[in-house]
Amino acid sequence: MLTYKHVVLILLVGSVIVISLAWVLAFLSVWLVLALILLNLAVLFGGSLCVYSGLYLYAHCKGSDDKKQITITFDDGPNADATPGVLDILKTHNIKAGFFLIGRNIEKNREIVKRTLGEGHIVGNHSWSHRKSFGFWSSRKVMDDLRKNELLIENICGKKVNLFRPPFGVTNPNIAKVARLLDYTVIGWSIRSLDTIGGSNEKTIKRVMRRLKPGGVILLHDNHERIIPILEELIKKITAKGYEIVGPEELLNIKAYK
Repeated sequence: MLTYKHVVLILLVGSVIVISLAWVLAFLSVWLVLALILLNLAVLFGGSLCVYSGLYLYAHCKGSDDKKQITITFDDGPNADATPGVLDILKTHNIKAGFFLIGRNIEKNREIVKRTLGEGHIVGNHSWSHRKSFGFWSSRKVMDDLRKNELLIENICGKKVNLFRPPFGVTNPNIAKVARLLDYTVIGWSIRSLDTIGGSNEKTIKRVMRRLKPGGVILLHDNHERIIPILEELIKKITAKGYEIVGPEELLNIKAYK
């Protein structure tokens, strides 16, 4: 398996090769030079934004397609206005899900976290702060942020989390290094609902259903009240197509806690 140091070395060597080729070929065409440089930047930038690219670290983004099963995961909670309603729906349908929690939200909603665990769902680390600048932080700052959230969850739940979902799905060598040092299993997704960007509930539901395949990992967010009717309708449509909705541990064959 590629380690943090190997990834950095490969990226550096690749960039040097591209720049060297650009220099050698400069006399042929300035457009060819620009194309090579842009291609190199696109690979580095695209790999960072796409957690499923595997460029910097391995993330579990889908399960086996042998069975008609999928799993549902939620990011950015807990939220007092949305998460209880989500839990009510999951309980009604006897569905287990995964919740990737933000530390600053946990502090305001500790009882919701306890309820989430008590009803058989799993929780994972989604950072303490979830800042937009997370992808630009040093490895030390990333480490401090993730450890702060990990310790908070452990203090509330008595469980040491094993799962980590990077904020915004952004990865890079620093985040990969910290995930390895903390011995995290990284979780991504294969079906992004984009439920937080606006638009109608119907559009969000159709977006998920178009991408529905066996082994799918659905990404939703329990930080807005729209998720309650969206979830209810999604469950109906998914099960109507003959899918079984199982927990992340079962679908991905992973352990939520250490």
